[in-house]
Amino acid sequence: MEKTFQTSVTRRSVLALCIGAVLATAADATARPSLPLAPWTPTAPTAVVTNCDDSGPGSLRDAVDNAVDGSTIDLTQLGCSRITLTTGAITIGVTNIAFDGPGPNQLAIDGNDNDTVLWNLGGGTTIIEGLTIENGHKYVNDQHVRGGCINTNGNALLRNVHVRDCTAQSASNLAALGGGIYTQGALLLYDSIVSNNTAHATGNGYASGGGIYAHDFFVSSYSTISNNVAVGDSSTPSFGGGALTWNGGQIIGTAVWGNTSTRMGGLALYGDTSHTTTMINSTISGNSATRFGGVFARTVLDLYNSTIAFNHATEWTNGTENWAAGLQITSGLGHLYSTIINNNINDALPGTADLAGPSGTGFLGSNNNVGFCGAPCPNDTTHEDPGLGPLQDNGGRSRTHVPTPGLWDTFGGVNVLGWQWEQRGPGFLRDPPADRMDIGAYQTNSDVILANGFN
Repeated sequence: MEKTFQTSVTRRSVLALCIGAVLATAADATARPSLPLAPWTPTAPTAVVTNCDDSGPGSLRDAVDNAVDGSTIDLTQLGCSRITLTTGAITIGVTNIAFDGPGPNQLAIDGNDNDTVLWNLGGGTTIIEGLTIENGHKYVNDQHVRGGCINTNGNALLRNVHVRDCTAQSASNLAALGGGIYTQGALLLYDSIVSNNTAHATGNGYASGGGIYAHDFFVSSYSTISNNVAVGDSSTPSFGGGALTWNGGQIIGTAVWGNTSTRMGGLALYGDTSHTTTMINSTISGNSATRFGGVFARTVLDLYNSTIAFNHATEWTNGTENWAAGLQITSGLGHLYSTIINNNINDALPGTADLAGPSGTGFLGSNNNVGFCGAPCPNDTTHEDPGLGPLQDNGGRSRTHVPTPGLWDTFGGVNVLGWQWEQRGPGFLRDPPADRMDIGAYQTNSDVILANGFN
């Protein structure tokens, strides 16, 4: 969808409206969810950063120290490519603030493996655009550790941002939460990458959210969450290698791959049946955990035109309930349309690793392929191998699997939400004129340019 900019209200009020709109549409599975807006509305004078020094006049630290509520910190005019922090985190004392950068490949804020990079003590909204945030390392030995690179007591909205190579490390029996990003409120992630971050609990503590910990609502739009780790030094489990989120949200056009944890290697979606997580045009692949390799959902989960494949786990039961390596649901009836859940691997019990849930759970919908349904699937679900190619760059904004036509897609796919694009984003039509609808996140031949009505 096209970017939309608001000009008449504050960032905080726009964010509240966006979240309210998403919650309302996600509650109605037959409605087309609207993509939350990412506003850029200065409400106070802009502070221009003029050098890449750690501190002093014209520095980023100086601009933030002198900011007022609603300030925009302008980093677009810098001639340098890196700000290396040598005296600790950039601590934000105002409620709402925005950072406007020239692009993640043009400017990095480097934590120098010394502290969190950006730490907002307020309860409002932090907006970050066009930056790389990297090499944060947050360690304390007397309290839970939050956010290796970004930590906010409120909401965060990131657009065109890379968060990478960050660590949140706790000591003793304490928790490490959000190796890359921690938000006490909502996290809205647009066109961004969260990769190679670690939540590390030493002693007998636990780690949650190797890449992301979002404590209240999560949106990921055309983003990648990859190669993040939640790990502990003891037998205490760690949770959510890629992300641990609370209270529902939307995952759109997103690839979650290569993440690891003791439990819930890819996504840990916490909450209850009063919350819904809606996943559209997304791929969850190659994540691993001892238990629940791909997705673990305590919220109601609605899946549309997505692919969950090649996730790996080593445990499958505690004697009373069975666990899936691909998708584990815990309560409620969700919706499942035109989605592939297949080729997930459980070492302990091969062939039964794709979908599981206790009695009373399952999915309504149609036109799906699920290798093994350990919870009720729609009646027309096929179970054959979809012949998925490797996860790779097939064009567009994130990695995808290309399926092979066969018996598994006898009925073809559907697009009940009327979504224009498939996972790869604008230019990759979900319903191309010359091709039938496919099942899964990838639409075959949707990247062919049409001229005069012919391929």
